[in-house]
Amino acid sequence: MAFSIFPRNIHFFELLNRQNRILNESAGQLARIVEDLTCVDAACKTVTLIEADADALCREIARELSQTFITPIDREDIYRLNMTQEDSINRITAVASRMRLCAFDYIRFPARKMARNMLAMTALTGEMICCLESKRDVSDTMRKVKELKTECEMLFSTGLAELHDVETGDTKEVIDIMRWTQVYDRFEMAIERIDDLADAIEEVVLKNA
Repeated sequence: MAFSIFPRNIHFFELLNRQNRILNESAGQLARIVEDLTCVDAACKTVTLIEADADALCREIARELSQTFITPIDREDIYRLNMTQEDSINRITAVASRMRLCAFDYIRFPARKMARNMLAMTALTGEMICCLESKRDVSDTMRKVKELKTECEMLFSTGLAELHDVETGDTKEVIDIMRWTQVYDRFEMAIERIDDLADAIEEVVLKNA
């Protein structure tokens, strides 16, 4: 379809909200994994399907953006939110995939709590997108996101410290420590990206206030 200067009835906020629901669903599946290891395979399969839907939606938003002249907020802001949400979903998928690959016998508390916090953070970013659409302040919601991120940083440090405090020559335990270190690293990357998303939304809100 050719580029048009005429207004098109493209509801970008609806698309971004839909994308955020996929993000939240991905985080929900990860939280499901850390609460019940028996569902790892099923949850990872769901996450993979979710990621495929997210990829398709990301391309749809990009395509509509390239074909629409008039947008509710600046084009570069829609692009940024689209890509940051997509990246966040990919990072969560990476955590879930690593959890399945490692086949842990039990879940360490820092991982369980970080997964819960990530789910809460994604829900808060959804609230922030709604605030952006209705031109409402996001400072209280942003504060909650930062509090959850700070707690995750402490959990990450605690989790690594616990691993490094273990003194063992047992090969199985050494491998377990290496696997948990990799999982924690992926948790940290996912949490950072979700925090980036919150920062991006806040900047767009302030820009359009």
